[in-house]
Parts: sequence; C-alpha cells; structure tokens
Amino acid sequence: MPRVKKKILNVLYQSDDNYAVVSAISIASLLENNKTLDEIHIFYCGYKLSKQSKDRLKKLVEKYPNAYLTFINPNTYHKKLQKLGVKPWHGVYVTWLKMLALADLEIKTDRVLYLNPHTIITSSLDGLLELDFEKNIMALAYDTLTNQHKATIGLQPTDGYYNCGIMLINHKKWLKDDVSSQVVEHLSKKSDYVIADQDLCNVMFRGQIKTLDIAYNFSSAFYAYRPQDLLRINNLKQPYFYSYDEIMTNYYSPKIIHSLYGIQGKPWEVGNKHPNRLLWQKYFALTPWKNTELPHAKKTLVWYLYDILPRPIFMQLYIMAVERKFAEVDKEKTETTEANVR
Repeated sequence: MPRVKKKILNVLYQSDDNYAVVSAISIASLLENNKTLDEIHIFYCGYKLSKQSKDRLKKLVEKYPNAYLTFINPNTYHKKLQKLGVKPWHGVYVTWLKMLALADLEIKTDRVLYLNPHTIITSSLDGLLELDFEKNIMALAYDTLTNQHKATIGLQPTDGYYNCGIMLINHKKWLKDDVSSQVVEHLSKKSDYVIADQDLCNVMFRGQIKTLDIAYNFSSAFYAYRPQDLLRINNLKQPYFYSYDEIMTNYYSPKIIHSLYGIQGKPWEVGNKHPNRLLWQKYFALTPWKNTELPHAKKTLVWYLYDILPRPIFMQLYIMAVERKFAEVDKEKTETTEANVR
C-alpha cells in the first residue's frame, strides 16, 4: 500500500513582547482554520519575550493536537545585526531577525511560511504545501504601495514590487545557495532602506520571486478604500499588479487578510474602526489574553479626515502625502551621494 504523504506546514513568526498578543491572535486564526493538516510547526523568534507571554503562547498552541511550538533565541541574530551596523526599523531590529533565523530552522519539508503578526488566516493553507516554486527562492504577493516607491530602490515602473508580510520560502534552495550569508554580505554594505527587509528582498531577489496568488496576502486596504480607486491612485495595474477581477474574486473569501490599513486604529486596539476588527475580536477571544485589556486606538487628525472628507478627496490628499515622503527620500539620497563624492 503506498505511503500517504503527511500534510506538514512550517510557520515562522517574529515579534517583541509588545506584539506577542497580536501574534497570538494570528496564530489562533491559523490553527482554527487548519485542523485538517497533519502537523503545524510554529517557530517563534521572540525578542525580549516575557515568561508570561511564552507561557500564554504555549497554552494557546497546546489546545491543538496537530500543532507544535518552538521558541528561537534571537540574541545571536540581534548582536550580528548590531555589529553589521544595520539600520533599525522603528528603533528595533525585530523585522530583520527572520532573514538570519531562516537558515537555522530544522524542518521536515522544503518550505517555510513566514507570517507577520498583522495577519488573520481565514481558510486552509494546504494549497501552499505543493506550490511549485519554479526554482525561485520565494513566493510573495504584490504590495499595494504606490508605484512611485520603486524608483527609490532602483526598480523600473513595470517591475513587480512585493510585500514581505507573508513569505513562502523555498527553504531547500535557501540552504543550498547559502542565502543567509548573501543577506549578511548585502547588509554589511547597505541597510538604509525605507521599508527595511521588504525593500532588501525586492532588490536582492529580483527575478527570483514567484508571484503568490492574492488570496494568500489580501490587503485590508481593499476594504478601507474602493479597490478601483486604490489601483488608480497608486498606479497599480497589470502586468506588475493583480487585475481588478482577481481582487474582486477574492474580496469576500481571501485565505489570509493582511491588516495594513491603520488610519482608524489597529484592528486589535480598543475603540478602533478598522474594517476587519470583528475578525480580530473573534480570534482574540480564543487566546489566553482574552481577559487582558488591549491598547486603545488613538484618534488622530487623519482619523477625522477619513470620516469627514469625501473618499476621492481623502485619497488625493493621501497620494500627495506619499509623493512628498518619497520626494524627501530621493532628496536625502542625492545629498548623501553628493557628500560622498566630495
């Protein structure tokens, strides 16, 4: 009788202690919707995680007979990043940790799924278990960021620009090609990217990224704005982005929702008006943090403008702010280059 191949999913999370509860909500959604998988191995790279957070994460995972949790000590990676002089992201190195930790994961299959804590898994992910990498190093979904950003990292307007909040890594190739060493070499020369590891991946692995179906990384921005408006304002279109039809086909039933929109609070914060907040509340109730009060959403000027202004006007102000931001980045790069020449 032929041996039945086990359905095994390896997942990597990373965070500091502040985001442990956010990760827990994501993990709860992952485990609730993937009970048919034989094994789910969760690797957690936690920077300065408290004992209480570790115990709560263990308690959460132990409820699911097919799930296993392994904590990864990030100290070695953190020290290496400091030694390399890598630019922190919002003052910390957490976002960079996965790029070094991947090589040390001991897994039974050829792939690892990295999930940013800002994710809610709404369906089975078994479709990722047999996805053909076609010799690529990873599979990523396109990012909804304005097309203008590509120029700041040397990409062409028609190049794909990918989001690194959900990454399906070809772990076998990662090890074979010693990609972690390549990353370290790159970081020793440049790390001052506007969007940290995401920009790095788009630069380093250009031409080695398979485009992931939008269902596996569906941006919450599509619920905050009309999809057609977001595509128009950010100049996103084929062949370097998904079609409107692809977006709408997955609009009501994506497999992973990536909560990128935060104008009216993060979806786990108290008092937020995030379009996906009910989903986050649902899975928060399944975690050991369920009786803990979460941070309160802060009402900013942008929050009120979003409520008051007609959406087309708000979107226009949004794109003006983004264009100004990237114009400042270009100016800083030019000034730095000129200073180095002198």
